Amino acid sequence: MQVNKYDLYLDVDYRKLSYKGSVTIYMSNEDVTNINAVDLTILRVKVDGRDGEHSYDGKAISIKNPVRERVEIEFEGKVPDLLMGIYRAPYEGGYMITTQFEATGARRMFPCIDHPAYKAIFKVTIKIDKDLDAIFNMPPARVMEEGGKKVIEFQETPKMSTYLLYLGIGKFEEVRDRLGNIDVIVATPPGKAKRGLFALDVAKKVIKYYEDYFNIPYILPKLHLIAVPEFAAGAMENWGAITFRETALLADENSSEGERRRVAEVVAHELAHQWFGDLVTMRWWDDLWLNESFATFMSYKAIDTLFPEWRHWYDFLLNETGGAMMRDSLSTTHPIHVPVNKEEEIEQIFDEISYGKGASVLRMMEAFLGEGDFRNGLRKYLKAHEYSNAAAEDLWKSLEEASGKPVVKIMEAWITKAGYPVISASLGSDGIKLKQARFKLAGDEEGKWPVPLTYYLNGDKQAQLMEGDLTIGGSISSFKLNIDQTGFYRARYWDWDAALKASKTAIDRWGIVSDIYANLLQGSVKLKDYLSFITKFHEEEDYLPAWEVSSQLSTLFAINVSIRPHSAEFHGAQLRLLEGRRDPNSALLRGIVANRLAQVDDEYAKRLASDVSRFESIDPNMRRAVATAYAVVGERPFETLASLYFKLKNDEDKVKVLLSMMSIRDPSEYGLALGLLLSGDVKRQDVGAAFSAGSYNPFTRRITLSWLKVNIDKLRRLYQATGTLSRIMEASIPFLGLGQEGELMAFLNGLNIPEADMGIKVGLELLSVYGRLRQ
Repeated sequence: MQVNKYDLYLDVDYRKLSYKGSVTIYMSNEDVTNINAVDLTILRVKVDGRDGEHSYDGKAISIKNPVRERVEIEFEGKVPDLLMGIYRAPYEGGYMITTQFEATGARRMFPCIDHPAYKAIFKVTIKIDKDLDAIFNMPPARVMEEGGKKVIEFQETPKMSTYLLYLGIGKFEEVRDRLGNIDVIVATPPGKAKRGLFALDVAKKVIKYYEDYFNIPYILPKLHLIAVPEFAAGAMENWGAITFRETALLADENSSEGERRRVAEVVAHELAHQWFGDLVTMRWWDDLWLNESFATFMSYKAIDTLFPEWRHWYDFLLNETGGAMMRDSLSTTHPIHVPVNKEEEIEQIFDEISYGKGASVLRMMEAFLGEGDFRNGLRKYLKAHEYSNAAAEDLWKSLEEASGKPVVKIMEAWITKAGYPVISASLGSDGIKLKQARFKLAGDEEGKWPVPLTYYLNGDKQAQLMEGDLTIGGSISSFKLNIDQTGFYRARYWDWDAALKASKTAIDRWGIVSDIYANLLQGSVKLKDYLSFITKFHEEEDYLPAWEVSSQLSTLFAINVSIRPHSAEFHGAQLRLLEGRRDPNSALLRGIVANRLAQVDDEYAKRLASDVSRFESIDPNMRRAVATAYAVVGERPFETLASLYFKLKNDEDKVKVLLSMMSIRDPSEYGLALGLLLSGDVKRQDVGAAFSAGSYNPFTRRITLSWLKVNIDKLRRLYQATGTLSRIMEASIPFLGLGQEGELMAFLNGLNIPEADMGIKVGLELLSVYGRLRQ
């Protein structure tokens, strides 16, 4: 089958949320042609100019005649409140019509061959009310008046996949600038565009960085960055018309340090897709990681270059490598390259493996090849496959040709095998013995990988490719594996204290404390030994290892409240260290530490809670902590925080207050907070994160589980056709089931939720791991 071009026309009734359309697909196919079309009304089908014999089952149009030149289809559609396909996204005082097509949403707007490999040119024309605006992947070519409405004919796109199309209709406010010949535009609902100036500035700098790095210019005449008020995903890389949640695009001088970093990183991530994903696209969804891993890896490279004071690779280790290693240590993990046999499976592989593990393995490979050879290999790959599709092996060949190193051999092992190694170091009479096994939280299993091994030996850097067990001979005074944590593997030492002393950087110390925590969860390190070890980090001066220990203790407190004094001691010591520091990393960490201290130290929470009355005037980095403190110790916390929630105007602060409400301990007050989630007063996009936060609350789990049992069908409808429910179940089940495993299992066994199957399995496996720490 060959697909060349689409000519799509839509006449949109904005107020009735419906449209009439016609599409001509210029294509050829000798066999039966199945054209994807979900929940549309099909009025007429013509094949090569004649009425064609066809059938339609609500999901696909089946055409039995061979197609020589074109298929013409007339159809009608509705604009629903789903968060997939074409849908209505409301905001205060209005709404926009917007689209989200990844992975299989284009078929919900118009009939198409909805498969990433069938790239085509798109010519799109729409008819809308005169007072409305429209955004498409390309700029308008002509605008005409017709019958009291206006007709916008857009410029043709380059060859592209259906899932990258975008159409937005409504009233937009814009800020814009030019970068060479490119119009760079931030579009928002009315009244919010000024908060997009930071993202606009970041976008211009990142485009320039990528153009230089890839040696390929951004090829479209414009780039829209669009704030969508209701959005299941964080952002979407539609070519030339990128969509974002408001919290992933809008930040200003009144935003927290964390929010500004999130905006910068997400903008850089989606812009990387304009090359990796849009210009060159995977052939099928089993190589989804080619899109997401590279966008993740490249976004951190770009932001680290543009904002070196942020030390953005620290955030990479915390957010990407750490999360991926946790997910990949479970039996329910999957390889980076995962077979996708059914379209229903696609949404559930947008996970820590496709993003974080893939990006971490790329970081390991860059360290092994060297930055220059790695970059040259990427350039070669992109140039060879631009406007087309590619598979993982195409990339490995390009990197191997550029470097002369065995990339194909190494990467095939890393992307086709689930899991990762733990390298156990033991000291013997003849030196250090290194042994590989597959690290799993349920216990080590046999397994070997080709590992680009790095280590400090007696203070000196060493490197070699480890494919089996090794013995490092000679006199040993100090030893530490995995310099700068570039390798995607765990370490296990005969002496953790000695390994910590051998560490030279904050990243090395992060690696040590990350590894000992993983060994604690596995059961190979005892809780009392772990708690003794982390006292060495009470006076930690660098935010990376300090943040890691803070996160570990926060999780352990959610699992077992007896950890409370240890968490209070660490967070109190860290807060004293951070007072008075003004650098951006300290400001960011201070807010995190204060929020977590408020949950375990009631006296501190009482001192902090009084600031809730001046919430909008306090340091943005401390607002979440103040709201959490009030949730824990304040009078009538739901009434006060809900009133604040409704008063606030920007999503950044509203989400902080909403998440803090989930820390309320009083059962009746907490029940009111849960009731707010599905009242219609909370954005659909925020319900899942808030519920997951509630599952962390160790004082209210029985109420949280009862709420889930009553509302599971509402959540299914809320997130229909997205992968969101699976992610909610994965995040909440490990905590929600603690102490009530039997009740949770009985509930889950009675469900049939295929769209959340993977998340449920992952959640239950982690629940069994966490349950051991309560014994």
